[in-house]
Amino acid sequence: MGCCNSSKETFRNVLQRNKGQGNALVVVVGGAAESMLVKPGSIELVLENRRGFIREAIISNASLVPVLAFGETDLYHIIEGHEANGFIRDIQDWVREKTGVAMPLFRGRSLFFRDFGLMPLRKTLIVVVGKPIPPPQLPGNTIFNPLVNRNTREPQNEHGKILLEWHDKYCNALKDMFQTYKDKDWNTSGRSRRESLKIVK
Repeated sequence: MGCCNSSKETFRNVLQRNKGQGNALVVVVGGAAESMLVKPGSIELVLENRRGFIREAIISNASLVPVLAFGETDLYHIIEGHEANGFIRDIQDWVREKTGVAMPLFRGRSLFFRDFGLMPLRKTLIVVVGKPIPPPQLPGNTIFNPLVNRNTREPQNEHGKILLEWHDKYCNALKDMFQTYKDKDWNTSGRSRRESLKIVK
């Protein structure tokens, strides 16, 4: 177990080790952009235009397993740019653009203070793991090479259609999980939400 970057080379190296048997990657699909959208009681997933992880799963013949966390955005209080001033938000955006790493200003708790520190707040976090979505069955030695117009989201070849179809399956699985589990008795985080699930760019 460890951390690594999210390049296509990393995906292929990890998923194709041991002939692809028993390997798994946990991908934070929304990355830096999603960490800047944190609002208590909400779930905003930066996923609409993120398709590279789907492509790599199909290339490696790996299943996609949707995972949804209720209450994750309640663990820290994020200080947004408009709360402090626009200058802070400009610095955050510049750092994210240059380094790919978000720099949200946040506060949590500590051993001695309930409202100040780096530890997460004492909030319930519910993580739901969905059913695996198996990869499409491609003929023999097919090289999966999807082409999709980034502006129009139109597939440019047959593999592009497959990529979009599997991306939709993944997004729909997350939406179904949200609808199925948001109001369960045991899901205190889901029941105290303020907004519905949003999938954004």
